[in-house]
Amino acid sequence: MKRTLILILLFSLTACATPETVLRHPKTKTVVTCGGGSVGSVVGGMVGYSIQKSNAEDCVKDRKAEGYVIIKHSDE
Repeated sequence: MKRTLILILLFSLTACATPETVLRHPKTKTVVTCGGGSVGSVVGGMVGYSIQKSNAEDCVKDRKAEGYVIIKHSDE
């Protein structure tokens, strides 16, 4: 029973999706999405989630530097 509870807890911690941010370029109207995935957290647990979240944050920062603006952001 204890082992089952531990497995359930571990699985629930590893299936977290990163926040999703949608950005649009005001001139080209191109839309991009950063984050929102859960593959990294499923594969790597909390470490994978942290890496995936960091990648999503870098994506947003890079797109904003290119002139994109945030049109939608979902929290964790």
